[in-house]
Amino acid sequence: MKDFFRKLIVSLVVVIFMATFATIFPKPTIYHYISLLFLIVLIYYFILPLSKIIFRKLSRKFRKFYPKIGILDGSIFSPLREYKCQRSWTNVTASMWFSELIRTLKNKRLKIIQLITVSNINDSFSIIINPFGDNFPEEDIKLHRTFYRICEFIKNGGLFVCTGESFWAHQNTITSETAEWVFIRTEEGMQSLKDSFFYKEFGVETTGDVPGQTQEPLQVEVYQKDEDLSTFGEIINGNISVGRFRAITSRSSDYIPIVRELNDKSFPLALVRYGKGFLIHAGMFLTSAQSPKFRLLLKTIETFVNNKFKNL
Repeated sequence: MKDFFRKLIVSLVVVIFMATFATIFPKPTIYHYISLLFLIVLIYYFILPLSKIIFRKLSRKFRKFYPKIGILDGSIFSPLREYKCQRSWTNVTASMWFSELIRTLKNKRLKIIQLITVSNINDSFSIIINPFGDNFPEEDIKLHRTFYRICEFIKNGGLFVCTGESFWAHQNTITSETAEWVFIRTEEGMQSLKDSFFYKEFGVETTGDVPGQTQEPLQVEVYQKDEDLSTFGEIINGNISVGRFRAITSRSSDYIPIVRELNDKSFPLALVRYGKGFLIHAGMFLTSAQSPKFRLLLKTIETFVNNKFKNL
C-alpha cells in the first residue's frame, strides 16, 4: 500500500511539473528541453537526497525534544483479531508499562505515550518498548520482517527497550497462540545462547545457566561506577540487589554499562549501539511493576527523556 501511494504521488508530481512547464513555455525550443532535463537531474540526484538527509536530522532532533514512546501491544496488525503474545521471563504487561510511564513522566508536558502494533513501528518514535521479555510478535517467522524492521528503527537513531535473552523467541500472533524459538540447535537438551538474534545481529553475549552451579534468575548486587554516573546520572542510590537474567557480559562486542554487577561480572542494564541508535537491554527478571528492577528501568527511561537523550 505504501509503494502504491508513493508511486501515485510521484506520478502526480510529474504531471504537475510537465503541466507547469507547458504553461510557462507554450512553444518550447530545444534549449528549453535541455534546461528541463538538467533541472530534473539536479532535483533527482542532488536536491531530493539532500532533503532526505536534512529531514532525518531534523526528525532525530525533534524526537529528542518532544519524545514519543511506543509500547508493543503484542499484535501485528490488530489486538482484536489475533492471539495474545506470550510473555517470557517478565511479569510486567504492556498495560502496566503504559500506566507506569504515564505516571513517571506526568511532569513532562510535551510527550506521547501509546500502545502500538509492530506494523506501526516507524522512525517518528523516540523509544519503543518490547514488554514481552524473550518473546516478540513476528509477522513472518521465516523472513523475520518484524525483527529487521526493529533493527532499521534502531539503526536510524531510535532506542529499543528489551529484557532477558532478547529476540530468543518469536510468535506470529495471526496464526499461532504459542511462541517458538528463533533458532533450535539443542545438544543434550541444552542450546548455546549464541544461537540467537541477540548474538548474531548485535554481537551480545549474556550470562546463562551453568548446570550444577548457577541457575538464573540469580540475585546479584549492582552499582554504578563514576564513569556511569557522569554519563547517565544517578540511576540507583548505593548498591541494590536485582534478579539477574541473561545480563550482558564483557565478551560482547560493543556496549555501554549503565548498571554493573559487583566486580563487573555482568551488566544487568546496558546500552548496545546499532547504527545511529541503541538497544536498551535489561538483563533482569521483572517480577512486578513495583519491583526494584522495574523501577530501575523506569528511572533510566525517565532520565533519558528529561535529559533530552544527552550523550546518546
